[in-house]
Amino acid sequence: MTPTEALLESWDRQCKALSNLSTLLTPDLLEAKPSDDGWTVAFHLAHIHSTRRYWHMKAAGLEAPVGPSLFTVNGDDWIPSLDLAEIRERLSESQALVRNWVSEQIDSGAQQVGHYDHPVFYLQHMVWHEGWHFALLMLALRLAGHEPTEEWECENVWDLWRLPD
Repeated sequence: MTPTEALLESWDRQCKALSNLSTLLTPDLLEAKPSDDGWTVAFHLAHIHSTRRYWHMKAAGLEAPVGPSLFTVNGDDWIPSLDLAEIRERLSESQALVRNWVSEQIDSGAQQVGHYDHPVFYLQHMVWHEGWHFALLMLALRLAGHEPTEEWECENVWDLWRLPD
């Protein structure tokens, strides 16, 4: 595996962990929060999708984000979708958007892209950002009484990064 292939595979694995977590969600859990004043699970997921799209727009020098949002904006209120199928579909779309764009930029030899010294730094921003939200999503599930088991975590998160025993 080349370093570029490994880098892109790391993005795929991180996104797979988030996708796996989304399979545990039910409509009522979309309202769970990691703290009383925190964002709901639905808001976190919509925010992840929006962040991918927004920073892609900035890095690619576009006028508007690619693809539909998971938010409905009503004045100052950003209302996240509560449709699990739509959430999963949009996250899959923005996952591919990020991966494909970064791959194209690396293949073309791009260096500075938008606010980033290199397309890899954009990808690492996304990974870092999503890891932070993943932890908050796990905390929200824990506080709602639906924390995944250690066995589930091992199989659906940590084993994505390791070779089988």
